[in-house]
Amino acid sequence: MHRMFGLLALMAAGLGLYLLFGPDAEPRGSGMQAMQNAPVAYSGWALGLVMGLTLAWLAGVDWSNLPARVVLWVRLQRRRLWLAVLGSVFASILLLF
Repeated sequence: MHRMFGLLALMAAGLGLYLLFGPDAEPRGSGMQAMQNAPVAYSGWALGLVMGLTLAWLAGVDWSNLPARVVLWVRLQRRRLWLAVLGSVFASILLLF
């Protein structure tokens, strides 16, 4: 599934580059040309491209092993996490008063 999302993201990038730099086949009215030159028109396909790449990355994550890996990481980093919590408590007391 993640390969399909990646392919769709690359296709969107190619289509966006074609629309940006491709040849103009027919003349357009001034209103249509102003709409295409607006920054909002470019941000739509860029947002879709980023969303497709994000979905492709999320599809590649092994979600069934994620809780076990998080628990293992917390066990390995227990001392550092305790020091970070203790430091944040002291910093919040210092900033509060």
